[in-house]
Amino acid sequence: MTILPTFVRMKYNSLTLCLLTLAGLFVACTPNSNTLQPETGYLIVMSEDSCRNISYNDEQRFAAPFRNMSLYYNGLALVCDSDALHGYVNNKGEFTIPARYNRATVFSEGLAWVLKKGDMPGAIDDGGRVKLSLRDAVAVRAFHEGHAAFATVKRGITLWGFINKKGEESIKPRFKAVKNYCQGLAAVQDISTGLWGYIDLADSLRLPCRYTEANSFDDEGTALVRDDKGYLLIDRNGSPLTMLSSYEIIIPDGEYLRVCYDKKWGWCDKNGATFIKPCYDDSRAFSNAPLAPVLVRGKWAYVDRSGKIAIKRQFADAYPFIDHHAAVKAGTVWGFIDENGHYVVNPQYNAIPTDYLHQALGEGSAFTTLDIDR
Repeated sequence: MTILPTFVRMKYNSLTLCLLTLAGLFVACTPNSNTLQPETGYLIVMSEDSCRNISYNDEQRFAAPFRNMSLYYNGLALVCDSDALHGYVNNKGEFTIPARYNRATVFSEGLAWVLKKGDMPGAIDDGGRVKLSLRDAVAVRAFHEGHAAFATVKRGITLWGFINKKGEESIKPRFKAVKNYCQGLAAVQDISTGLWGYIDLADSLRLPCRYTEANSFDDEGTALVRDDKGYLLIDRNGSPLTMLSSYEIIIPDGEYLRVCYDKKWGWCDKNGATFIKPCYDDSRAFSNAPLAPVLVRGKWAYVDRSGKIAIKRQFADAYPFIDHHAAVKAGTVWGFIDENGHYVVNPQYNAIPTDYLHQALGEGSAFTTLDIDR
């Protein structure tokens, strides 16, 4: 076990009612947060004082008295028991790592960060064995591409760096903020100027800190950044590929870009060509699905990639599709629909879990950061 000169605290956003589980998952880079993106197999919902694991046909797989539960990562789900302690269960709802931690993250690349009261945070494997322990840090994130971002405080200033799986400081903490490594590059924010650039795994500044915003590089080797002239797409050498200065807000959406102009939302491709005119009050991602949620006069609908409304405006809230199913709110309760707009789980639940919503929005798991109050 390696002791590091850094700490960690886990930021735990509580899961509410209704959870989605997974049959498997894969690691992928997303533009904003280096994400674990799941493939779904069945759903988990909260019913009275128990957690029920159900199929898309509402057939129960197991029920357990958990307060909260995450999606499945590395075959394990993070749960909070009736005593507010955290552990990990398999797809039968059985504990493989007992609930004994005050705080914990989901698994990523075979490791999860956990914290017991009075102890240093540690990284455990799927057998619950501690592989790394941290001290003197104030935050740590899940591993991505073999590196975990961590923060420490020096002279009252919070600085971010990275450690590797050997427990070594691969990047010394000196940045105001960092994003996880994607395609061998990590976006970093300069402590003095507040501008963003990119470093490689060897701690070389590959692209100078000159951007006011910087997203992670995608699988195609492009990144959306912003400078004093507006948004642009760049390649790994920092060369501009597409200038997008006319838009007020741009959010990467898979092969497309979700754009805002004059407070209305639409989509363009990565060449800057608009294919859905900005005309919606709000929108959420297509991701890999054929439909995306759009807000029309206070109600949510779904639009296809030609811009045609495919599922009429009727929902109080609506999220992107995962595994051909989407969480929607009808009145005050939630259910799930398929891509034809038919309910596969009738609206009956009080809430959708934070972890599911993060995944649906393309933001990865809600439980990848461990925080400790110092």
